[in-house]
Amino acid sequence: MALVPPGRAAFYLPASEGVSRPPPTRLGCEARFASRHIGPFVAPSSAARPSRAPSPPAHRLRLHNAVIGFYLVAFGVALVLSLVLTYGVRERAKRARLFDSADARKVHTGEIPRVGGVAIFLAVVATLGLIATVAGAVDFGTQGNGLRVVLAGGAAAFGVGLWDDLRSLRARWKLVAEIAIAVAVFAAGVRVNSLSLPFVGVLSFPPAVSLLFTVVWLVGITNAFNLIDGLDGLAGGAALFALSTMFVVGSINGHLNTALVTIAIAGATLGFLVYNFNPASIFLGDSGSLFLGFMLAGLGLLSSQKSQTIVAVAIPVVSLGLPVLDTALAIARRFLRGQPIFSPDRGHIHHRLLSLGHSPRQVALLLYGACALLALGGMVLVNNSEYVAVVLVLFGLAAGFAIQRLRFAEFEELARIVRKGVRQRGVIGKSVRIREATQQIGALDDLREVFHLLERTFGEDDFHRAEVRLRPSFLDGTDLALDRRFDDDVSVWTWSRNGAAHAAWWEIKLPLLDAAGGRIGSMVLWQDGMASETSLSHIHTIARALRPAVEYKLLALWHAAQPAAPVAELLPPSSGPANRRGRESVLEIDRADQRAPAMAAPAREGTHQPSRAAIG
Repeated sequence: MALVPPGRAAFYLPASEGVSRPPPTRLGCEARFASRHIGPFVAPSSAARPSRAPSPPAHRLRLHNAVIGFYLVAFGVALVLSLVLTYGVRERAKRARLFDSADARKVHTGEIPRVGGVAIFLAVVATLGLIATVAGAVDFGTQGNGLRVVLAGGAAAFGVGLWDDLRSLRARWKLVAEIAIAVAVFAAGVRVNSLSLPFVGVLSFPPAVSLLFTVVWLVGITNAFNLIDGLDGLAGGAALFALSTMFVVGSINGHLNTALVTIAIAGATLGFLVYNFNPASIFLGDSGSLFLGFMLAGLGLLSSQKSQTIVAVAIPVVSLGLPVLDTALAIARRFLRGQPIFSPDRGHIHHRLLSLGHSPRQVALLLYGACALLALGGMVLVNNSEYVAVVLVLFGLAAGFAIQRLRFAEFEELARIVRKGVRQRGVIGKSVRIREATQQIGALDDLREVFHLLERTFGEDDFHRAEVRLRPSFLDGTDLALDRRFDDDVSVWTWSRNGAAHAAWWEIKLPLLDAAGGRIGSMVLWQDGMASETSLSHIHTIARALRPAVEYKLLALWHAAQPAAPVAELLPPSSGPANRRGRESVLEIDRADQRAPAMAAPAREGTHQPSRAAIG
């Protein structure tokens, strides 16, 4: 008996006693054979084989058992080899002092060997070599040379990771090497040529677009496993669940050699997890994470290469959901922060869960549960393509819920900006009113009218109170070199919506400057900043447009009155009691009162205090 999967060959069944059988016929799905599915393998149809009596059910059962036997042997051999090799690699790494140094970003604190990927790689290679030797008809060229190409690419990715573990490779050069491997895989024929989308149909890609999609998929998934390898057992566990989905897909679809390679990697990964689960005594290192990531990306690509349905693409995406989501969030977070995409941080999903008070073991088990659900979702899609939309929607909802619960600061800020953007119509209206008032002030030659216009403008806005304050040195018309601590601003105009004042109001003070840049006073605004996210959204318009117009009018008109005219004549009159209209104006103020802190304090606190003299 020999195992060769579809595309090249399959089982040669030995003749059983008492049963007349024709010469062995290759079971496959090549173009010259019309095929039909029987269980988890492909058998030739009657049009492709000699005329004879139907095979007894026992032969089919024997074929099933042979397939399962090969899978069990591959898994068991890889598991045992990984257990032995991981122990040996760990002890050798300790003697060579190949440790993963601890720092503020990492979870562990001691010296842990970092080259565990060597054990996984050697266990997989030895298992596949052993099976190929024992069962000489096993052909690792399923789907043309696709599986050979993916295995070669995985070996190259392992080599890049091992070099980084031993010599330390800069992130940019590691990325360049990964891209080069992905391009080589594309050139060898493993690529994304088309994609089927709901309500759109099949999209056939030109070579350049096909190359882009292939490189992004291979490099993205490879780095995704590298990024989540920050917690004991996390990357290995996520890979194990994803491999289980890939194995089921390969078995049901008749990709027997792909399934065989997948189950061998799964066995090697499980054996490594015995040493890697919390508390870990050895880490995957870049050699292990890049190897597992590339193999999963390549095997997922092979499983979807022969099908143009969206299910073929959705299965690997869903089964690799955790690393895909974590990588997408990391890229988005760093982009929003203006941080280099490849710079390390403590913002990954497992870091956020740790910051919420969970232990490393609890976080690993919690994420294992998420990976198990994603793997189950991928398996559901194998023979139930009508559920693809449901699974993808559930995946999206779960991802959104997780992002909200993990409270990423970057996404909370983005959500605030989005909510604020939805209300931009009101913000535009406020800014337009401010600009119109600025233009109107430019045409006024009387400070009374300027202050009346400010009152109307702020009354139409969400502000509760506003003041214009001037320095005593400016009021005197002198340029004394006074200590600024004794040159407090004095309120010369105050408007209040209802005469009330609250300590919770936000106070915004905008400086008023002269032509030389010296301070002549300030314009102070009070508003309940917590009332709405757009409450102060137009403050920049006030600062850049309205404030300079008020500055110019104060400089031009304050000292332009006749010297004999009292200051009160320059201020807007009040038609009623100050406490009824909520307005007040400062008249001629005694110089001693101008410098008294008790006079300035109520104005800064936003209380409605009458001045020493008011117009009425």
